[in-house]
Amino acid sequence: MLDLPNIIDEPKVRAYRLNRTRAMLQRFKMDAAVLYDPLNLRYATGCRNMQVWTSHHLARYVFVPVEGPVVLFDYGGALHLSDHLETIDEARPARSWDYFGSGNRAEEHANKWADEIVDLLHKSCGKGATLGLDRADLLPMLAMQHRGIKMKDAKGPMELARAVKSMDEVAIIKNSMQVCTDAIAHMRKFAEPGVTENFLLAKMNEYNMMHGGEYQETRLLNSGHHTNPWFTETSDKKIENGEMLVFDSDLIGPDGVFADQTRAFVIGDKKPTDEQRVLYNHAFEQLQHNMELLRPGMTFEEFGERSWKMHDIYVPNRYAEMIHGIGFGVEYPVIYYPEDHETWQYSGTFEEGMCVCVESYIGPVGGDEGVKLEQPVLITKDGPVALTDCPFEDDYL
Repeated sequence: MLDLPNIIDEPKVRAYRLNRTRAMLQRFKMDAAVLYDPLNLRYATGCRNMQVWTSHHLARYVFVPVEGPVVLFDYGGALHLSDHLETIDEARPARSWDYFGSGNRAEEHANKWADEIVDLLHKSCGKGATLGLDRADLLPMLAMQHRGIKMKDAKGPMELARAVKSMDEVAIIKNSMQVCTDAIAHMRKFAEPGVTENFLLAKMNEYNMMHGGEYQETRLLNSGHHTNPWFTETSDKKIENGEMLVFDSDLIGPDGVFADQTRAFVIGDKKPTDEQRVLYNHAFEQLQHNMELLRPGMTFEEFGERSWKMHDIYVPNRYAEMIHGIGFGVEYPVIYYPEDHETWQYSGTFEEGMCVCVESYIGPVGGDEGVKLEQPVLITKDGPVALTDCPFEDDYL
């Protein structure tokens, strides 16, 4: 049983996140960082603004020194959004060099951006300071190089900062997961033969939005032959009686939390076929086996070695990974299948306080259907603790 706070102390959460941001920048020998990724910006400051739009338009950013004032550069007309945030000492209008807004003046704007950031860096950290960047285009990079600024990649430090959650953050995640679980239950009320995949996805997203959620990150609610192989996007396909419905929620719920759960069930009044039961049982077995392995101190390599042995017929259609972190999105760490370790797997160790999703996908090559299941858990000193009570189909097991 988790001992979680009933009331979230939001300033405490913001302070924890900003402190972890600064600590990681210092650990990786950066004096300051400019953060563009909307997830990193929100993590370090608690401020959000047009999160989807700014993921592909570099229209807002924040300057975070290891010591000294935090300066937010926000989109024109939006400076008031940070007035209430103690994490932000100053707000200024952002400078953008995106071609749609700058045209043939893009290089000029990139140089003005560089001048302002260099001035801040020197005043906050002194000349010779190292600047971290989590995103950058060619023009500002060239402008910084021309000014002799030493730069490092801040993406890694930010992933590591976000990886270990405080108990307040875990409480926030559990609340978002509950909204997701309720959204799934709401969607299931409408799940019957003849409705479309798009209709059911909309019902799940509708509930999320009505209860403080923010948006849907992917379109992965599929039925019948759309479930094998995985990653066919939701469509206007009508769902037929007896088909397997599989959905990966991928909701951005309240407080920006990535509420990631996957469940599967048979539509209509038919019982699951023997083949559907086999797929479901193997997916559930893989999920439970891998989930029970999770302990602080276990290396990623050891997890891979002890993970559930996938049947050969399922290997070609295996999912991209067995484990991924969660928070504001899919986060560090990722644990790949043993077949992919040589190509992709990096070293690391599970830590107490990490929130991760355990993934399973079972879809035989050439099969009619597949089953995907996914469970979010908190890694504690005693092992994994589920972050959702969304039910599985026990009568299929």
